[in-house]
Amino acid sequence: MLCLSGLFVYLCHSSNHIYIMQLTHIAIWTNELERAREFYVNYFNGKSNEKYVNPKKGFASYFVTFEGGASLEIMQRTDVTEEKEGLFIGLAHFAFSVGSKENVNNMIELFRKDGYTILGEPRTTGDGFYEGSVSDPDGNIVEIIADMGMRIEQTTDYPYDLLLLADPNREFVDNYLKTSDCFIAIEGDKAVGVVVVQKQTATMAEVLNLAVDESFQRKGIARRLLRFISDEWAEKNQVELLKVCTGTSAPGPLMLYQQEGFDLKELDRDYFVRNYPEPIWENGLQCRHQLILEKELKRLIDIK
Repeated sequence: MLCLSGLFVYLCHSSNHIYIMQLTHIAIWTNELERAREFYVNYFNGKSNEKYVNPKKGFASYFVTFEGGASLEIMQRTDVTEEKEGLFIGLAHFAFSVGSKENVNNMIELFRKDGYTILGEPRTTGDGFYEGSVSDPDGNIVEIIADMGMRIEQTTDYPYDLLLLADPNREFVDNYLKTSDCFIAIEGDKAVGVVVVQKQTATMAEVLNLAVDESFQRKGIARRLLRFISDEWAEKNQVELLKVCTGTSAPGPLMLYQQEGFDLKELDRDYFVRNYPEPIWENGLQCRHQLILEKELKRLIDIK
């Protein structure tokens, strides 16, 4: 699991105001649109949209979205063909976090095997990063960096301070924890995120709780937990369909689930009014209705 790093800008001072901003994407020109798209999708687990084409301008592009929500716009136009060599003023490099030092080493060897130019062998830099670097199909520098902090572990020492952020009904939470698997995201020695998943049939499971400490939000932690469930836990437990439910008053979770391939299946009107003794408020709105989403997981099938 990977995330494009360094893409969130938190504070910007302008006059007497402080704005919270988010850099949403970086754009690059390419002479080989399909090859560039495949590079970032295949090696960095990016999710690509459908190709946009403007025949009048000779323009085509893809958006490739990475864990954490940042995107790379890959563009091609018939009149943009000049290549730059060496260092130049402007974009310097991309950086992808790939987890452990071992993953950095393995990816550099994979790029070497696949014929890409290795620009920097894995090493620990003066500012403490463990990284290697490779040239993408258009000569852009791509850094492969070890995530020195966060890890995901299963636990029965339940972090109720996090669980109750997503589900304020302690009785409900205690009930489903009895028959579910609970995983926490740990940074240093602190639990900063939690996900709870319950297998409901032989091939179907539901994510019942997903929450991140407020001071660690917008760092891709929820996305990493969700991908851990869909990519690793589901594989081990032979799950083919993953379900998740969320409220209609907070657009963030719905956007995350849809970006991760969940499709909206059903609207349960007044679910939270019927099932929770106290009103739930989010973003100044009462959470009333429940959205039910599902994701079909692709599995390798043995053909005999």
